[in-house]
Amino acid sequence: MVHANELNRIRNMLKSKGYKLTPQRRAVFDVILRNEGRHMSTEEVFLEVKKLCPDIGLATVYRTMLLLEELNVLQRHNFDDGRNRYELKHPEEDHHHHHLICNRCGKLVEVEEDLL
Repeated sequence: MVHANELNRIRNMLKSKGYKLTPQRRAVFDVILRNEGRHMSTEEVFLEVKKLCPDIGLATVYRTMLLLEELNVLQRHNFDDGRNRYELKHPEEDHHHHHLICNRCGKLVEVEEDLL
């Protein structure tokens, strides 16, 4: 049910700004929802979306990610690994959180504590 609520929220947001929820945009958003918490790069999203929409191009995924960021659906992060990474923003959360990154394996962990 959460997935359907998020999808409706995005559909309404796109419509209010004059955009449509195309099959390609929906596939990108589906991948983001299914991988919530992973902080995926555009290239990683593209590789997953390609499984759903084999004809989609990397440029389409880039434009969709930028649009979702512009609409305040995605938050972009730069963790100094040479690529931007994105996470889903939730409208009910106005709290900023931090990230810890392992120097050995690169694993990323969200930290919700304000004491950092």
